[in-house]
Amino acid sequence: MEAQQIAQGGQSVCYRVKTQKGNIYLLKEFLTKTEYNHEKKIYQHLNEITKEIDLSILKMIDHDDHKCQIVFPFINFQLALICSKVKENNARGMKWILALYHFTQVVNTIKKLHSLNLCHCDIKVDNILVEQQSNGLKDILIDFGHCQSKKQNEKSEAVCGTLTYNPLELNEGIAKQQIKEYSPYMLDLFQLGMLLLTLIVYFPISEQNKKLISLKKKNKFLECITLKYKKTYNTNLQMKSEVYDLIWDLLTGKIEDAASILDHEVYDLQEVKKMFTCLPQTGNTKASQMEEEEEYFNFNNITFTKKDDGNRSEGTVSIEKEFQKMLQESTKYEELKEQIIQFCDKNPRQIKESELQKRSFLLEMNTSQILQLLLYCFHKNNSDVFDQNIFEETQNLTLKATLQYTSKDVITEDSTDDDDDDDLKEPKIEEIKNDIELQVEIVMIEELKQTETKSIIFTPIKGESIYYNNLIEDILGELEKLI
Repeated sequence: MEAQQIAQGGQSVCYRVKTQKGNIYLLKEFLTKTEYNHEKKIYQHLNEITKEIDLSILKMIDHDDHKCQIVFPFINFQLALICSKVKENNARGMKWILALYHFTQVVNTIKKLHSLNLCHCDIKVDNILVEQQSNGLKDILIDFGHCQSKKQNEKSEAVCGTLTYNPLELNEGIAKQQIKEYSPYMLDLFQLGMLLLTLIVYFPISEQNKKLISLKKKNKFLECITLKYKKTYNTNLQMKSEVYDLIWDLLTGKIEDAASILDHEVYDLQEVKKMFTCLPQTGNTKASQMEEEEEYFNFNNITFTKKDDGNRSEGTVSIEKEFQKMLQESTKYEELKEQIIQFCDKNPRQIKESELQKRSFLLEMNTSQILQLLLYCFHKNNSDVFDQNIFEETQNLTLKATLQYTSKDVITEDSTDDDDDDDLKEPKIEEIKNDIELQVEIVMIEELKQTETKSIIFTPIKGESIYYNNLIEDILGELEKLI
């Protein structure tokens, strides 16, 4: 069987596998036993549940404990791809009625999960696949790596979710490593609100603007989103007031139960009622049920091919050349060369897999390769980084750097607390440059020493946590593109 890499994240690699019979599957290979065991346990539970309850999720077909691999049905369509095509072809976000079409299907899935004391905790556009059916597009929720099993009144302090979909308070807690207790159920509802808003505008909501949610500045928040939409697409945002009310009620906790979402007044609109008749039903689909006579999946008969091997090698050479050019342009070139050699001669600190943070980024590379990628990303962010004292005088593989995060935020002046329209000041978009000082350490995972698997640990030193969060997400995104 042939396995072609199609995606890679910090905790797993996904492959498209074609069997000898011509069937196609998705194989997810985990880099740590902890992440594998967590997701396998969740999917085993979900497989049992789907025998009695229809859920729009992927069914786990098989798994291999030794190789830390799980096999799922393969569905090629992603909701994010639809959003990108809409934005590319129409220079705007998705129409609100279509956004509500997809949103409502996800709500139905979350409602059923909550009734089973399960919270997804990472709802976002990227975690939704789309399956073509005779009566429309069916949305399928994937990636249960952050899923939590909690009773309705239980709280959590777990690191989970995605920064752009999380509440400001959770992101700040993650950055400071001091997470306050939160309800996973309410987190799902907040992420549902961000999902609906993101589908409509299809740009990330800044942490600066999330402050308006915390302050309950409903009209000001809409002003900011509307202005950014106008600046982004050069057209006005068209959205029913009832739709925005639903989004706001989810973001501010006014809606406290997933089951009550469908009772919102937006579902009384005639065009929405008509849309409801077109929603695909859960049940006998490729995603949730497989053929009775499924072929045996042989984990030992797979030939793995990395993503775009030919282009990747050329890209690696290109990065090496560009990195060397960056170094040579520095006034500290000779000193940097010596520091890099000394740094790579050190042994990384060893930590247990259980000590890994949820956002840890794993790489099967030697220290020199990882250091080159990090310094390359640092220099792309801040061209003066090589003039800083970035190499720590420690036995560990630790770096310190001051990077920059530039945000284009919609700025509004605070007025009165009642948030009336008459009190709104004219918002404007400004570029905000922030210096973020951080520490980066390369560590070895004890259980994965034989595969040379290392992790990168980021720690904030100085700078606003909201911008630090966005900066780290940008760096990790760049690393994913490079490896």
